[in-house]
Amino acid sequence: MLGDNPIRQQELGHGLKLWVQEVFYTLQGEGPFSGQPAVFVRLGGCNLACFWCDTDFESSTWQPDLYELLSKISSVRPAFCDLIVITGGEPFRQNIAPLIENLLARNLRVQIETNGTLWVPLPEDERLHIVCSPKTARLNEELEGRINSYKYIIAAGEIDGEDGLPVSSTQKAGAEQRIARPRPGSAVYVLPLDNQDPVRNKQNMDECVNVALKHGYRLTLQTHKVVGLP
Repeated sequence: MLGDNPIRQQELGHGLKLWVQEVFYTLQGEGPFSGQPAVFVRLGGCNLACFWCDTDFESSTWQPDLYELLSKISSVRPAFCDLIVITGGEPFRQNIAPLIENLLARNLRVQIETNGTLWVPLPEDERLHIVCSPKTARLNEELEGRINSYKYIIAAGEIDGEDGLPVSSTQKAGAEQRIARPRPGSAVYVLPLDNQDPVRNKQNMDECVNVALKHGYRLTLQTHKVVGLP
């Protein structure tokens, strides 16, 4: 979207109907479940507009009810695949609690990808894993205690020399902003920013490797892009 998407507010209804961009089967390319087969449920709309975001989450008009969405997930999910990734856009912009409860009731693992600014009360379950990729200076206080892993996008020359994490705004190119930091002891993944420029991408990769080696973070790549998957 490259920051051109509308900034949409949180819309919490009953959660029995959701705005969905797409549902597809692939390999999880990033973070703690990298390389694992997964069904992605990409929800529509976001409350932020990151200027480098290359994901489409606005073009769909599909608003299935919960039964239709669960049926779609089942139709693309092989029996051996038990990982469902809820992403966006920003998934906490909508009431995803009924969807999560239904997936957990089917004994499936659920990973949520969030920018860290919003929250919807969810059940506590060891099969529910929240990955936060902070995009602003502060995290939602209710969400913060439920985050399992953090993921930071690293750009060369735009990190703090003390902790190796971003100090540049995600909302305005060239502006400074110290992005929210992880809780001490948390699992932290670092990912090089894809600038769509081979030279710049090599610089970002080198910076990311150095950050991981220096601070003990875990390097993660967009494996799905490397192997040509969506």
